[in-house]
Amino acid sequence: MLRVFERHKLEYFLFAGAIVGYVRNGRMPPWNDDLDVIIFEDQIKLFETVVLPFLRDCGYVCWPVAAPYTGGGYHILALQQDANSRRAPIELADGIPVVVPWAQVDVFYTRVDAAGFIRNLSNWGMYHTKQIPETWVRPGTFVHLDSFRARVFSNYEDDIWHEYGNVASNIVVHSHDKVSLKLMGSDWEKFEFDYDALLSTRVRGLPPSVSRARLAEFVPEARRQYEAPAGANFDFISKMICEDGPGQVTLTGADQSFWALDLKRLFPGVKLDVLISSEKEAKRAVHLRRFIDSVQFSDSGVRHIYEHCLLAGDVTSNSRRSRSA
Repeated sequence: MLRVFERHKLEYFLFAGAIVGYVRNGRMPPWNDDLDVIIFEDQIKLFETVVLPFLRDCGYVCWPVAAPYTGGGYHILALQQDANSRRAPIELADGIPVVVPWAQVDVFYTRVDAAGFIRNLSNWGMYHTKQIPETWVRPGTFVHLDSFRARVFSNYEDDIWHEYGNVASNIVVHSHDKVSLKLMGSDWEKFEFDYDALLSTRVRGLPPSVSRARLAEFVPEARRQYEAPAGANFDFISKMICEDGPGQVTLTGADQSFWALDLKRLFPGVKLDVLISSEKEAKRAVHLRRFIDSVQFSDSGVRHIYEHCLLAGDVTSNSRRSRSA
């Protein structure tokens, strides 16, 4: 999404949790599930008349912030199962529904008050009360965080210290006004090691029908192919891949492309082919294109939608092999 902002020359500034991670150790915090950016009042017209329509056209869900912060900005989400709900489930295994994860950017509409401090137009966000001078923000600078480049405050280190204190030793997990974890004077490297160890024991990371031993023995055969039945869930597809050992898997069901990332995580040597039959599937496949090796289309109209939406990722239609079915 940030590349879309830059494509349209929208002046944005990434801040908050992602930059806490960048200052701490150069990476996103492991629990961070969204990105926060501010745009100033002089950018709102460009955002609403050009950027938002482009994002919606390319399959992103864009919701204005609800009351009591109406007018304060937007939530922008990718990979939504339902345009009207973040809680719409998808079947992981027989009788086991899960809520589909989403990628989210929150855009905060920002003004500068008479004293030179930045404020949200509708008092949304913690930064609104933190007395952050505009001179710390503009003109901004760029940093590389994980796999992407982003514009951040000119004085982002001053801002993080001002808002969060010494993030190298103070670990706080919070969402708006709710604090889930607060450890002051802690060693981040030790905490991260313990956190990863806890996840490895509490989070299985495998579908019910696949064991770690079975996965370790899996060797794909390049010439063997498997086509998932349209109604098959993630567990069934994973089990069949383990049993058949295909080198290429074709996903044919409307919701199956959601599992592209996890299938690549479990079976990195398997090539994934996705059949796209609707506008919704085309836009979703664009968002997941890093994990899809090839695509095929039910008709030329769906193909056109897919290739048009590739613009959102600043890539061309030649970046993935495609063919019309």
